[in-house]
Amino acid sequence: MDFPKKDTEPARIQRRLTQSGMQEKAVRAEEERSGYLLEQDLYKTLANSSQVGVYILQDRKFQFVNPHIAEYAGYREEEMVGMESLSLIHPDDRRLARKNAIRMLKGQRFSPYEFRIITGDGRIKWIMETSTPIYYRGKRAVLGNSMNITGQKEARNRLEELEALESSILDAIPHAVVGLHNRRFIFANNAVQTVFGWLPEELIGRSVRLIYCSDEDCDKIARLFYDNLEKHRTYSTEFPCRHKDGHELICMMRASRIGERLTEGRIVVTYEDITERKRAEKELEASREQMRNLSIHLQSVREEERARIAREIHDELGQSLTAFKMDLSWLGKRMAAEKGLWDKIKAMSGLVDQTIESVHRISADLRPGLLDDLGLVAAMEWQAKDFSSRSGIICEADLDAEEVPLEKDLATAIFRIFQETLTNVARHANATKVLVRLETRGGKVILEVTDNGRGISRKQINDPKSFGIMGMRERALLWGGDVSVSGSRYRGTTVTVSIPLKAALKSGGEE
Repeated sequence: MDFPKKDTEPARIQRRLTQSGMQEKAVRAEEERSGYLLEQDLYKTLANSSQVGVYILQDRKFQFVNPHIAEYAGYREEEMVGMESLSLIHPDDRRLARKNAIRMLKGQRFSPYEFRIITGDGRIKWIMETSTPIYYRGKRAVLGNSMNITGQKEARNRLEELEALESSILDAIPHAVVGLHNRRFIFANNAVQTVFGWLPEELIGRSVRLIYCSDEDCDKIARLFYDNLEKHRTYSTEFPCRHKDGHELICMMRASRIGERLTEGRIVVTYEDITERKRAEKELEASREQMRNLSIHLQSVREEERARIAREIHDELGQSLTAFKMDLSWLGKRMAAEKGLWDKIKAMSGLVDQTIESVHRISADLRPGLLDDLGLVAAMEWQAKDFSSRSGIICEADLDAEEVPLEKDLATAIFRIFQETLTNVARHANATKVLVRLETRGGKVILEVTDNGRGISRKQINDPKSFGIMGMRERALLWGGDVSVSGSRYRGTTVTVSIPLKAALKSGGEE
């Protein structure tokens, strides 16, 4: 059937318009698809070049992973696509992962969180992750960004372990240990409470002035610390400090700078409470002083007793023997005619003379009268001559120093030490000559006795049975002095006695 042209033209136009619209939609759809693909390629390029792990989860399975996440997870990218995400997560951390996923899907914001994964080769790694909900291929999905923080986590754990170890070490130290920055506390161990009564947290940020007795003390010790620590790594000193309750204590303080330089004023200081030790030292020193005084007194009493006995022997026994000799002489004159009796009386008189000489010698040995009458130098000169005549050993005495007005007891002590050295030479040295020197030098009275004998060994000097040396040292120690003994094989021995003049001089220089 034919229709009129006027009826078909509009329809034809309509068809053309319809076809044109469809073509336009098709073109637009193609453009959108091309743009989408281009955008997808761009996103994929960005994800693949990212330095962090990027993934897309949908229905709890990986739909996309970039090379970075595949690398630290220990799988290939194609292996991970389609893998259940929870299968990677450490069993102990899966509950946390589910909880955060639910919060994220509900639109709640939360900070990046950390969890562990088990890699393809069975290792455990730490991951820090953020995620956000997206639509992927028309369906809800999750876009995740993750970082492998295993190295940082291990370093942090090691740091925490070191900090815990440091804290344990600090708390194990019985002394207070504090860190200071520009005279303010930056850390303190638990022992600060034992030493100073302060809790560690009470000190942090506050001035170190809290533990000193005054501002002047605080400034003084600060100058000592910082001036010395500019030149040395450590510095130690004793200094008075203050307890929280106000009482004073003495501390041994040891400071060290933090780092190579002191530019930031950071130092570590330990405080050891030595109050009781110092008190005990004072008591011990007082006790030693009492013992020294007692020993000096006993020596004095002994010497006085020797002098008394010497006088009695010399005066009474000597006089009796002299009278006896006179009686024998009187008898001899009256019995001269009887030769037998006369010879007997002469023999008895000779024996009396020997006895008188022995009395004089014993008396002098007990207490030389010269020591009391003419002083130390005269007594030593007599002793040197007497030693030479008895032993046959030459004894040269250089005693030309001015006579020092010594305390009587000290003069006796030096003389007895001199006697002991000569006795040792005669008994042990096998010497032929002895040199003696007495002088004042460097604020001290010095006695030096040197022989040319076989020489004393270090073993003999330190032998606990060397009572002669011990006795000499004991006598010198009573006056704040000392005795040194040195020697070398076949080159002789030297004994040096040193007494401070402040102990040696008589009060007021009086005899």
